[in-house]
Amino acid sequence: MKKLIFCCLVVLMGACKDKKENVEPETDFAADFAGTYATTTVIPPAKTDFNWVVTQNAKNQLNIVFTKDTEIAAAGSTVSLLQTYKLINVKTTGKDLIELDETVDVEQSNGKPLRQKVQGTGTRVVNSAGVTQINITLKLTDASTNNAIEEYLEFKKQ
Repeated sequence: MKKLIFCCLVVLMGACKDKKENVEPETDFAADFAGTYATTTVIPPAKTDFNWVVTQNAKNQLNIVFTKDTEIAAAGSTVSLLQTYKLINVKTTGKDLIELDETVDVEQSNGKPLRQKVQGTGTRVVNSAGVTQINITLKLTDASTNNAIEEYLEFKKQ
């Protein structure tokens, strides 16, 4: 009887052993995206400077401090609005891909509250001038009204 119990224990221990002893660790792509990126759009009467400061948060996860500085020229004067988005859960989903999908409280220079959902999938490429850039169609949705705007942007590494 003791031999039977011993044999059962040996079989059980063998069955519980991991069959994949040489499991490859997941590659971390986040460090490759770190840096400062910028772009400017001009759609009269507005000019907007976009800046991203990208840092690695964890394995395959980034933080992006995203500023949007808009100037609108109207009736001989200029009105400015600076917005800051602090994204803390941007995922790298591949060697050259990032995914944004989070809702943030936007800090605005006018002091008004704004909560927006920020979404997009960015692709890192090297442009014809040899500069690394992240191309993304960025979707910003107001959390209270569900009004959304989409904008294609090319953030060039500084």
